Amino acid sequence: MILVWLSLILFLPGVSAQQISSGRRCIEPGKGQFLILVGSSGLFSMFGHDHTIEAKEIAGCAEVDGGDLTRSSVELTFPANKITVLDPKDSASDRAKVQEQMDTDVLRIQEFPSIRFRSTGVRRTQGRENAIMVDGQLTIRDRTQTVAIPVEIGSAGDGSTRVRGEYSLRQTAFGITPVRVAGGAVRVKDEVKVRFELYLR
Repeated sequence: MILVWLSLILFLPGVSAQQISSGRRCIEPGKGQFLILVGSSGLFSMFGHDHTIEAKEIAGCAEVDGGDLTRSSVELTFPANKITVLDPKDSASDRAKVQEQMDTDVLRIQEFPSIRFRSTGVRRTQGRENAIMVDGQLTIRDRTQTVAIPVEIGSAGDGSTRVRGEYSLRQTAFGITPVRVAGGAVRVKDEVKVRFELYLR
């Protein structure tokens, strides 16, 4: 899930296009976090609970065109088998059950081993100077949808660039049927929230 943040390095506050050098910039491994927040709904949803899931080992780079930023591009890959259920309040056995259901029923990682994002454009947004909208194509389970992701960027103080954002998507848009238990009395919500902080260098 998720996505386009690598191209954000092109829009650091106070930096003009002439000051940005062309080249390749990539995600720093082992830094930041990419969370997927899944809520529950239904008649007895109070007996279920929300799930916190983390996508790890995201890989990807941006090709930056300093002369014309609109010609820059980014591609990201999310290994499906590195998307992990956290749920610290659950027992290890409960987490394992949720993980198995996600791997086999939701993501079907054996058939669809990766989630991919390819940017198609970047737009300025109204408001703060360091806020932009990145458009792109997100592919989950071989079904591709157009997404627009609001992001904020800034210097991390160590030479890298911090990229933050939050957005929502619907599982059914990618052919995923939200999980139901207890005959449908408890089910996860179709809409899930994605929250991320990534670092680029």
